[in-house]
Amino acid sequence: MKKNILIFAILLLLAANELQAQSTQYTFSQHVANIVFNKCTSCHRQGEIGPMPFTNYAEVSAYAQTIAYVTQIKYMPPWKPNKNYSHFLDERGLTNQEIQTIQDWVAQGSPQGNPALTPPLPPFPTGSQLGTPDLVLRWAMPFVHLGNNQDQYQIIVLPTSLTQNKNIKAVEFRPGNTKIVHHAILAQDTTNQAVTRDAQDPRYGYNQFGGFGFNPTENNWAFWVPGQAARYFPTGIGKRLYKNAKILVQTHYGPSPTQQTDTSSVNIFFDNSPTIRYATTAPIISPLNLVGGASSFIIPANQTKTFNAVFTVPANISLMQVAPHCHLLGKSWEVYAVKPNSTDTIKIIKIDQWDFNWQGQFTFPNIIKIPAQSKIYARAVYDNTANNPLNPSSPPQTVTWGEQTTAEMFLVYFTYLPYQIGDENIALSADGTPENVKMPQTKLYPIYPNPSNQQTYLGFNLEKT
Repeated sequence: MKKNILIFAILLLLAANELQAQSTQYTFSQHVANIVFNKCTSCHRQGEIGPMPFTNYAEVSAYAQTIAYVTQIKYMPPWKPNKNYSHFLDERGLTNQEIQTIQDWVAQGSPQGNPALTPPLPPFPTGSQLGTPDLVLRWAMPFVHLGNNQDQYQIIVLPTSLTQNKNIKAVEFRPGNTKIVHHAILAQDTTNQAVTRDAQDPRYGYNQFGGFGFNPTENNWAFWVPGQAARYFPTGIGKRLYKNAKILVQTHYGPSPTQQTDTSSVNIFFDNSPTIRYATTAPIISPLNLVGGASSFIIPANQTKTFNAVFTVPANISLMQVAPHCHLLGKSWEVYAVKPNSTDTIKIIKIDQWDFNWQGQFTFPNIIKIPAQSKIYARAVYDNTANNPLNPSSPPQTVTWGEQTTAEMFLVYFTYLPYQIGDENIALSADGTPENVKMPQTKLYPIYPNPSNQQTYLGFNLEKT
């Protein structure tokens, strides 16, 4: 008897909870705005990568059905690394409760509610994800990308006019035309060889497939891929910018059937510390490390193929960031390290569903020590069949290495330092919180409705919790 009463009580409680959930009237102002503003608007606003802005009720409600769909299938907010494998800063995603709130709001007709209860937008910087840069380098003129359905690699030469060396705490590439800017690799040159090459090309910048045409003063100084969030280096770590250097931006413009123009820019943030440790960014994993050698990087038509690579770390390093890179045939990545003389595995990154449009340079919460003689393993899967909806060739064609979008790559970039004792205790988020995630100021909203009936609402935001 007591058991039946207990079961009845549990069922009654569940029914009551379900009834309460169904009776909740969700509104944009009280339930949805805070989710969108903090999880979507950083990209979906003027000048950022999102194709439409989500900064107010009218903009969000116009895409309510789409938002409900892409959040339910977890396509948005985009985050490709497997969170059960390793963690990074700036991880995107919605909780199950946030997803359900959006679903219920849309199912109820996407009502606005009382506009006075809408929380304020976070204070997003203009023209940057980080704040006000110390130096802005812009294209001197629009680059014209011909509408010939061909890839274009154009090196844009940007003079800095600096009279002394500078320590750098952040470099932020700002794509001008996101329809055609595929990725950008930045270097710096103090030899003026790039200036000479630029003068020899009648177009703005100079055309160069594969590198910069010479060995610049510093290669892989910074880079950008779609979906990458800008971030500061932590205190005491950064990059160096030489006086009188020219910043070289190898800009990959993807194929376009129509003529397009682009005017991109680079934001540079100085570090006024007298001395810092300089980080190195390099493609440690490449076809040179493939099991079978570089010549084995061939993806036959109508096949799914897996490639494995291994690299032996020559000295202790402090790993800060990782960035796998491939093109449209890529399906998955796994990168890990195995310590010498042991089976201890350091999980670096795993991407189960590679997305060409959402790559990134992923930053660990803390520096990871990779001991000398450890082996870094990388595995990537490519789908060159007709079942791959992103396959650029129909019917599929045999694909090899190349910088064109229709070719393929196998690269893993690492940003690292020579190891020092205690590096593994350095939190990489120390100086990395962008201004756009600061909490809004404390604000009290008016009582609603006034005069009140059976239920009254009092809205507020707290600067700190």
